[in-house]
Amino acid sequence: MNRRTTHTGGTVFHLDGWEITFHECDGETLEWAKEFAHKLIEPHAPENVLKHDHRSQVELMSVEGVQYIVKKFTLQRTWFWFQLTSTAFPTLGEIAYQNAIELAEAGLPTPKPSLLMQRVEQSMVVESWLVYRFLEGLTASPEDAVQIVDYVRKMHSAGWVHRDPHPANFLITPEGVATIDPIRARKTKSRYLQAYDLVLLTHDLPDATHLYGEDALGLWLPVAEAGHSMVRNYRNIKRGLRRLVGIKGNAGNLKAN
Repeated sequence: MNRRTTHTGGTVFHLDGWEITFHECDGETLEWAKEFAHKLIEPHAPENVLKHDHRSQVELMSVEGVQYIVKKFTLQRTWFWFQLTSTAFPTLGEIAYQNAIELAEAGLPTPKPSLLMQRVEQSMVVESWLVYRFLEGLTASPEDAVQIVDYVRKMHSAGWVHRDPHPANFLITPEGVATIDPIRARKTKSRYLQAYDLVLLTHDLPDATHLYGEDALGLWLPVAEAGHSMVRNYRNIKRGLRRLVGIKGNAGNLKAN
């Protein structure tokens, strides 16, 4: 069950084949963490599933009147590649856990993680769950452009890039804006990646460049626009080839029948 831990911070304990990291938050105790973790790994029907797709399942749970989000990374369970690489590299849960802690320490609001739960088999992580406090607020929309762009600008000033700055990944809270899915965030001062963030922002927020500062990123902005255009063209070609192969495959099946 031993493996190289790739995240920092918190108290690690083990429970029925699970490696669990407890990050003390708002008075929660280690005993509370053990009881909560035991409740989660016992077979139970989810109380409220907020999202479910091939990447993850997000559940809302209430414990002693406090609401928590449980994010289960489906890819960690279903893709052997993610399991194999977990012996040497961070898992999806570890990336999200570490990013959330470091963003909060940098003064960038994001939901605080309470538990990182990972089931280990033969030194590989085969399940990865992240538990954090439910953050009250409303999902951001294009009308919140000023606050979203300001948050991303603050990320860049703190040495971070978001890499997925769509309005749906931000929450408008009574205290201001917060990012709710920091798994793709990266700690870097790359001007190119900062400009790429701005290019992504303009998809949903046409005035993002003006709000950020027309000349703030200089020539990096057209370079990022060109890079993004190349990525989109590549994806369109790949999507077209997949459809072509699918059409031919279907035609072959019809002919065989």
